[in-house]
Amino acid sequence: MEVKKTLWAFLILFVGGFGCTTQKQQERETDTIQLINPSEVQVRGELNTRLMKNYDRMEEEIYQPEHVFMTEEASNWWPGDKEGRTILALTKLAQATGRTPKYLDAILKLFPGKVNEKGYFGTVYPDGVLDEQQLSSHGWVLRGLCEYYLWKKDPAVLGYINRIIDNLVLPTKGYHQNYPVDPAGRKHGGHESGNRINEKVGNWILSTDVGCDFIFMDGVVQAYQVTKREELKPLIDEMIEVFRKTDLVQIKAQTHASLTGLRALLRYYQVTGDSTLVGTVEKDFDLYRKFARTENYANYNWFGRPEWTEPCAVVDSYMLSSQLWQITGKPEYAEDAQLIYYNALGFGQRANGGFGTDNCSGANSTFLHADTYEAYWCCTMRGGEGLASIAQNLFFTGSRSIYIPSFENASVNIKFENDSILLDETTDYPFGNEVNFTVKETSLSFAPGIKLLAPEWIQNPEVFINDKKIQTDLENGFVCFTKTLSKGDQISYRFALKSGAEKLENPNSLAGYHKYFYGPLILGHRGKEEIRLSQQAEFELKGNKTYGIKNDTLQFIPVYHLLNPEVKKETGYQIQVIFKNE
Repeated sequence: MEVKKTLWAFLILFVGGFGCTTQKQQERETDTIQLINPSEVQVRGELNTRLMKNYDRMEEEIYQPEHVFMTEEASNWWPGDKEGRTILALTKLAQATGRTPKYLDAILKLFPGKVNEKGYFGTVYPDGVLDEQQLSSHGWVLRGLCEYYLWKKDPAVLGYINRIIDNLVLPTKGYHQNYPVDPAGRKHGGHESGNRINEKVGNWILSTDVGCDFIFMDGVVQAYQVTKREELKPLIDEMIEVFRKTDLVQIKAQTHASLTGLRALLRYYQVTGDSTLVGTVEKDFDLYRKFARTENYANYNWFGRPEWTEPCAVVDSYMLSSQLWQITGKPEYAEDAQLIYYNALGFGQRANGGFGTDNCSGANSTFLHADTYEAYWCCTMRGGEGLASIAQNLFFTGSRSIYIPSFENASVNIKFENDSILLDETTDYPFGNEVNFTVKETSLSFAPGIKLLAPEWIQNPEVFINDKKIQTDLENGFVCFTKTLSKGDQISYRFALKSGAEKLENPNSLAGYHKYFYGPLILGHRGKEEIRLSQQAEFELKGNKTYGIKNDTLQFIPVYHLLNPEVKKETGYQIQVIFKNE
């Protein structure tokens, strides 16, 4: 009997040590990471400045009720696109800021009088004729209406959604499987706004925004989430099958459409739990990051065509990175989201609050500069959703955990099943190396697990509670600790920011160059002439958002700027962002 007990104990130890996970690992694997309701987060500082300036722009004349609705011709044959994006932006901005939109209710009241007799925008085509720009535009109409309905639960808006489903969406079933995905059948051209190609291919009237039917897919999937109408499922399955068999690189797909399609797959995963969808998204998103992204984390407008960037796609890429982190727990996605915000969206937002296109840094120039000052017809509106997403993605919860994957000045009321904790966050990150939290109120009956992102560009992370250093663990890219917290407690997260040269990331970028970082910020040099700089250059903070090389007079600034009025073509503003060795 004693021998059997000893052998059994040995087996338990053996299995426990090598075949099973620890208790912490088990908790991590079963911890579902959840978004916090945007009404519980109040941002301050530079992110709030960006949000409010974009909100101000979205309430100027061109987005007011008498101007937001457009004829088909005036929209360049994107019927409903501006309308849908405006509703979406105002809905998301309102939730992120707590500020009541001036014109959103009026826009929605006009909606039923502005659509055609079937309840959607544009031409009513004969059965079997599909205009991909019309469908793409209604992806945004559906998304805007769905987000508004989820916010306000207005039954009239639900009625608008269902009419579009009945009269525009469901009649397309069976035709998406014939969507032209053969590269030989697609023409390449187009401008920043995209334009319709006159000759029809099969059932389809196509666009230079190759693949924009996939934008429609995202709206349809969210309509399925909201209405739960099962007759939508075969149509969605059909569209996903076409998306999966499309070679995005060979067809030179528009990256905005491609990334929106990937967001549709993640949205459908949330409904179905089909994990193969996540695998498809990771594979295609990796393709985008390797071959269609600029060196400052913006996008090529099309795969294989580095002509200009489009903040719509940059927003999509940010949202995908954040969602993939939430779903997979892989810290590189949380890091990616920060790099996109600071270096791409942080450059693309203009002084008027809108968003404009830039050149494709790395692919065709050592410099980064503005191209179109403002893409007011699309990117300014999507920028609103992007900034609102950044505000909402500051804090997440697990069953008894708080995840903080990015750092901004903010307050948050974090609710668990029966308890809550109110935290106030202050920081000068990404320029500084400290993040501080104050417990303003707490009713927690348990010690929460606090998880703070430790991205690859920091070193020596430490946590102090009330000025006393505490023991922490590094788990899956996060500095973690579990402590009982009381009202008034001060939590300080301190670290050093790394700086130095990094290889260029896109094989399409100019050969023989490198770029420089200080923390997550890409550093650049202002000047008319290209300079050369050693990969061994060491940087230090010289002044307010100004950096320099140790023992040198050369000055560098981040690509990131806060609504700098100089960033436009007319001023000749440019910043060198990739460098050759001396």
